[in-house]
Amino acid sequence: MIYRSSLSSLPSSIDSERVSQAVECVHSKDGAEEGPTTDRVRSIRKVHSSRADVENEEELNRALNSWFDMDDAMRMETNRSEAKGEQGLQADDIEGGATIQKVFTNKSTGEVDLPPDGGYGWIVTLCVFLVMFSSWGCNSGFGVFLAFYLRSDTFAGANKYDYATIAGLTVGLGQGLAPLVAVCYKVIGLKPTMLFGTALMFAGFLLASFATKLWQLYLTQGVMVGVSISFMFVPATVVLPGWFLKKRAYAMGVSLMGTGCGGVTYGLAVNKMIKDNNNTKWALRMLCISCTCTMLVAIALMKQRNPLPVTGIRHWQPIVNQCKQVLDLRVVKNPVVPLITLWFVFSLFGYNLMIYTLSAYAQARGMSQHQGSTLTAITNGAQVVGRPLMGLAGDRFGRTNVTIVLTALLTIFLFGFWIPAHTFVQLIFFCICMGSCVGVANVMNTVLTADLLKPEEFLPAWSFANAAGSPYLLSCELISQALVTRNKSNPYLHTQCYAGACFSFALLMIFVLREQSVRQKLTRLAKSEDLDEEKYTDKDKMDAESQPSLLRTQSHRYDVLLGRGVCKYFRRMFYPMRT
Repeated sequence: MIYRSSLSSLPSSIDSERVSQAVECVHSKDGAEEGPTTDRVRSIRKVHSSRADVENEEELNRALNSWFDMDDAMRMETNRSEAKGEQGLQADDIEGGATIQKVFTNKSTGEVDLPPDGGYGWIVTLCVFLVMFSSWGCNSGFGVFLAFYLRSDTFAGANKYDYATIAGLTVGLGQGLAPLVAVCYKVIGLKPTMLFGTALMFAGFLLASFATKLWQLYLTQGVMVGVSISFMFVPATVVLPGWFLKKRAYAMGVSLMGTGCGGVTYGLAVNKMIKDNNNTKWALRMLCISCTCTMLVAIALMKQRNPLPVTGIRHWQPIVNQCKQVLDLRVVKNPVVPLITLWFVFSLFGYNLMIYTLSAYAQARGMSQHQGSTLTAITNGAQVVGRPLMGLAGDRFGRTNVTIVLTALLTIFLFGFWIPAHTFVQLIFFCICMGSCVGVANVMNTVLTADLLKPEEFLPAWSFANAAGSPYLLSCELISQALVTRNKSNPYLHTQCYAGACFSFALLMIFVLREQSVRQKLTRLAKSEDLDEEKYTDKDKMDAESQPSLLRTQSHRYDVLLGRGVCKYFRRMFYPMRT
């Protein structure tokens, strides 16, 4: 297999200096004929090259499995379907081979065409940053709108539950329609899908600025904007994996910063315009113009490295096949999928309860409108730094380990910091601490799915995790406002406790997921009897004669850890391992 990539070769287990010395020994004999020594050098070179290729492929395969994404799953499924259709291969034949071959094999040349890890890919990263800036980043500033709607009588007969429903619609539709948008991406292509979402957002914000009745606000700022968010951000996340492999974590981190930057920018801008005009009309029009212009720039510069073939809309059967691939409910039989879904949904629920309530809470505690919007902006600003660092820390210390730590910190911050905080300075420190951790669900959802499931199960599992929680997310802010009391000292106390309870339940789910992850790793190690030499220092390493004894000891340890029983279950859950 030939690799075309800009990645540098990885070090080989063969000593390259010995090869060089052999070459110099041959060439030092000036004019000598080629003999057995030359053949031996060629043989060494051949072994060196073959082993380097094997190690290079293994390293690249680990990198791909570690950051497996939706584009990889779609590309693998497309290659699999083409191979079955054109060559008539059996499913077992196609399933064999490394993941990197299944994803990046070019059918026309037979080569494994790897991403360049740079070049124009950084322009694409900037485009994804702008998309996140104008979609979820823009929506992060909705808390400022909500605070204004709650304290003013903008629409006759409307109550706090009506405005809370609008907040729920944007989140529920934006997250829940992701599987449908993935199908549309395969049917009509990247840019048409994103242009449709941009047009819908333009119309939604513009029409909302002229809304005079509550149902009009529901339809525009609720439904149209919520649907547009999904049609904009889902295709953008599909593009990036085609450009990066070993540097994918850095590229993803840069793109995720767009959400926090957008929340800071639009949160402060919206508050300023509402304060100056004492209404939301020009704030909505500002969002309409700025988000549309930013999206058009991003779409114009967006480029797929190897575009997937689109099915078109002329025939229904290819569309039905795409729906079956994305919405394959058989994946739910794997217990890991419901666990990831529950953790993801409750983490998002706690996040939205906090981010949408923060501004209104500050004003309920006697602070000004400007201070409330500033707190929202600080929270989003902390996410700019926190989200990329989460991904890098997950690679270094283990994804489930980092997720457990961050979710535990979120629970502590909500119960131990937010509830007693009642001054502006205290809330500033709370927003910095909370914002640096609160995006853990958005960052870790995809990578945990890739870690705990097979590549073939990734796409339907990702779709189920996004769609299953949509009804619950629709009621997010409704529950928040229903829990508000008339207590003058802290009317949002029950809301704060409920948000903390959501993160507490999410923490319980991630502990269960860690047990699953440890079980999978120990099972693989037990089958291969592979010793983790990183656990031993140079002083503790054993010589070759004692290896059989160590293997028996390690094998016995696997048998004990993988056994049945409640004690062994919790022992796996807290077993010291990078997972």
